[in-house]
Amino acid sequence: METYPPTGLFIEAANGSRPSSPALKPSTKKRRAAGRRRDPVWDWTTVLPDKRVVCNRCEAVIHRYGVAKVERVRAHFERKCPVVASSLATSKRSNSVDETPPIIQPEIPRLGVTMAQRASSSSNYGNKNGAFKRKFAYWVYATGQSFDIARNELILNALRVVRQDVALPSKHELENELLDLEFTASKNKVTKALGNQRCCLTVEICADVGGYTITTFGARKEGLSFFLESKTVPTPENSGILMANEVEAVLAKEKKMELCGIVTPTTSVLSHYTRERIQKKHPRCIFFYGCVSCALTLLLQDVCTILPWLDTVQKTIADFVAVFHGKYTLQTEIKTNQNLQTAAEFPEISSICASLEDVLKCEKVLYTIVARRDFVEASTPVEHEKRKRVQDFVLNENFVRDLVNSLDILRPLQQQLQHFQENQPPLSEVVSNLVKLLTLFSSLEWMSKKEKALITSCVSERFNAIYGDSHGVASTLDPRYLGKALDDKKMQEVENFLVRFCEHEDHNVDILSQLQRYKAMVLELKETNQAYWQQLQSGAIKPTEFWEEHRNHFPHLHELAVAVFSLPSSSVSRSPSFGAQMQVILSRFGNKLPPSQLIKLTHVFCNSQGDIKELVELKKEKDGESALN
Repeated sequence: METYPPTGLFIEAANGSRPSSPALKPSTKKRRAAGRRRDPVWDWTTVLPDKRVVCNRCEAVIHRYGVAKVERVRAHFERKCPVVASSLATSKRSNSVDETPPIIQPEIPRLGVTMAQRASSSSNYGNKNGAFKRKFAYWVYATGQSFDIARNELILNALRVVRQDVALPSKHELENELLDLEFTASKNKVTKALGNQRCCLTVEICADVGGYTITTFGARKEGLSFFLESKTVPTPENSGILMANEVEAVLAKEKKMELCGIVTPTTSVLSHYTRERIQKKHPRCIFFYGCVSCALTLLLQDVCTILPWLDTVQKTIADFVAVFHGKYTLQTEIKTNQNLQTAAEFPEISSICASLEDVLKCEKVLYTIVARRDFVEASTPVEHEKRKRVQDFVLNENFVRDLVNSLDILRPLQQQLQHFQENQPPLSEVVSNLVKLLTLFSSLEWMSKKEKALITSCVSERFNAIYGDSHGVASTLDPRYLGKALDDKKMQEVENFLVRFCEHEDHNVDILSQLQRYKAMVLELKETNQAYWQQLQSGAIKPTEFWEEHRNHFPHLHELAVAVFSLPSSSVSRSPSFGAQMQVILSRFGNKLPPSQLIKLTHVFCNSQGDIKELVELKKEKDGESALN
């Protein structure tokens, strides 16, 4: 039987002679440094400064002798590492299920020259075990869990009840390849959602977070918020003004997004030069305005500052929280006397109004508690002073009156803030709600003329700091308001804006006469079709739906209305805001991840909150259907 010589790089021919060598040519390759080549097995390990060698897969310590004893390192991956063993078992099962016969190949060592091949196959998360790792990693990122959870034996034991060979991703995988994969998926999801869609760029600025100022950029589309990126600078270096190149760097990464406006905390964040520069690259971006939620938040602080008695009430409420929170005896006494079934501590701290309402509700019980001599007894002088201030406040004859008056001022502001943050009303409601606030404060009979003037001035100042052309245009094009809340100066600014818009779009039309015909049509509609008008007033018919019905009558106003009613009234995303989410990530991972990976984790975390809300709502719907059945 004829035999053939084995094939290989260093195998001689069957006749014992070496094959003829080709003519030598001068080598163009760079000469390799002297010494033995580094074994690829070290790519699967981390050598710490104290010479401990740690496995990047299972994070076990292999030995403590540095870059030495390579045989022991090889033996770990061949016989001991559970992650490698589980991946090999998964590949064997997938091969056994395959109907095609296996291709017989010459035996190769498990490590050494094939290490690069094995590394590439292990990073492939296409099989079932890899898909589980990706899902598990996404849960870790979306919930902000510590990466040390990968070492939790209790979770692993629980999962192995379902499947014995299950393997959790290692901490190294969570910090590197899995995070890279989920970041890429998150970026693709945002790009796909914003592509060829009318969007608004939102800017949030959280000042003095651990000595830093965090600026977050997001995009709002049809009520949905998407996180784009963030910037962190030391607070002393923050000027409160965004430069044109900073905004353009964010927009350059989302080239397919159709930008129609930018909302910032105040209009002063973007200078006139910055706006013009942005409009040159994004001609459709015509609206620049401030955030009403930021204005109302600052207004709550302002009214407490300008009215001394209200400032005293606010500080005393803070003392209430310090004295009563965490005190089991006091909490039990209040809840027993008031028959409170809630698990929340007294007083509630979700807002200043919630605290005031709790104190007012329990005012009689509080009087009996603080009137006791032992109430002011405390272990420290600071605690004694706080208890003394609380006692003086409750025992004061104006105690109830001050609480009621405080709520008369703060409750309308808190309700408006909650309305704009949770309900996301159209931009046209900003001006009308401002007028309602001014009317409400001027109608308070117990308030002096000086206090009314101070509050009116404060409200007007905060409103002027956020007002933009978009507010006036939205108020005018909303059939419920027709711009009646605007003064003559602002109404003239709206008309000038409409004329500039037509010139910019090359519309050869008398837009002002079209505006007058639109107003006349709405007034006629109000008189002739009461049922339709009531639906408009109640919100059953939205302004966008109204303009879709009348798009053929006023085509140019319709084009502007579609753009302005797609804008959010606030730059702050729904609770929790992007700024608050950034603080969560920084507090948990700021000192554990390099900046590049921290950016990726933030992107995944912020954009995953919408997925979590959708899953919760879907579960509620399914639970409701099952309850009906």
